[in-house]
Amino acid sequence: MSRNRLAPELFINKAYSLFLSASPLKLALTIFIVLAGLVTGLQMATATASVTGMDVSTTKPSEAGTFQVEMISQLDPIKINTMHRWILKVSTPNGEPVTNAEIAVNGGMPMHNHGLPTAPRVTQELTTGEYLVEGMKFQMPGHWVVNFAINAGELEDTVTFNLEL
Repeated sequence: MSRNRLAPELFINKAYSLFLSASPLKLALTIFIVLAGLVTGLQMATATASVTGMDVSTTKPSEAGTFQVEMISQLDPIKINTMHRWILKVSTPNGEPVTNAEIAVNGGMPMHNHGLPTAPRVTQELTTGEYLVEGMKFQMPGHWVVNFAINAGELEDTVTFNLEL
């Protein structure tokens, strides 16, 4: 029998021997720890599975296709608990910069059901179609969304960026 095949059998035999010789209290505690570990593992796997395949693009069309939007973080990579800025580039689908837009910012962690720890906002239009977003901060790792509601004259639309930190 090969060595790789023998090792699991020895492990199982040893575990079974320990199981038979354990006191009821030790046995109950061991079973509890194993079950708690399995539950935690399943919860983590479920959380990971729900964001697998998530679109983490930094450039994308708005929901109705009214705008093409790119977000650029001052920090690359984004760090937890660090205040930073973003630049938001907004253009029409054919590439013309969108000027004088009013942009609202919100977001949060959908799986934790809470918002951002700060109140980020667009503070100025830096150049034609480029807007400075100040007050960005994420206080924990995980899946975050940041939503922008863009109003430029008669044009209105929203865009959502997903982040996995």
